[in-house]
Amino acid sequence: MTSTNKISLEPAFVLHRRPYQETSIIVDFFTRKYGRLNAVAKGAKRPKSPLRSVLSPASKLSISLSGKNDLKTLSSAEILNHYTLNNSQSLNSIVYINELLTKAIEKEDPHEHIFDLYEGLLTNMSSSHSTVFLERLLREFELSLLQGMGYGVDLVREAETNKKIKRDLHYSFNPDLGFLEVKKPTSSQLLFPGEDIINFSEGDFEKKTTRNHSKIIMRIALDYHLGNKTINIRKYLTKE
Repeated sequence: MTSTNKISLEPAFVLHRRPYQETSIIVDFFTRKYGRLNAVAKGAKRPKSPLRSVLSPASKLSISLSGKNDLKTLSSAEILNHYTLNNSQSLNSIVYINELLTKAIEKEDPHEHIFDLYEGLLTNMSSSHSTVFLERLLREFELSLLQGMGYGVDLVREAETNKKIKRDLHYSFNPDLGFLEVKKPTSSQLLFPGEDIINFSEGDFEKKTTRNHSKIIMRIALDYHLGNKTINIRKYLTKE
């Protein structure tokens, strides 16, 4: 828990919100200095409420909160910047990232670097509609999030020998160890071409196989380290 009763003018993003009583909302904020915080926005659903800005999607807010408990009270919220996400792919992607953050980051555990990366993600998503660019942004954010949680993924070297991954070889992926060379591949194994792993490490997502394999690699890693915390939005994303 934070040691202060009041938090003033803190940069924040809304990760999730749910109705509370008739006119209020409980909001899960991602703040730069304090990490994830839950707060009640009393009367936020009223048309003239000064707290209605928490209803604006993909917006950076300046918020003030009070209270010692896990559930704080929102006293003010103003929009600092709004990010325009014009297509369903970008909107679905940010919904996914928001859920991922709520599952990956504990309450009141600051991650200033991840906050800055999230802001950069929104900035880039609002300026480009390219599928290739979006896939790169998402995978890079997932990698950074895992690293911030203390779990890096080595996309450069094979786990057992520490040899550099080679384009013409195939590898299995163990989220606890890393990539392992498979000398005699079988059809039942989930294998990743070295070329796609190297492309992933270099930020080259032009090939569809690289995009597909990088997504699978990150899903395996995230699911392993999140344990029993399921990412529910995946069930509704047909392209996931």
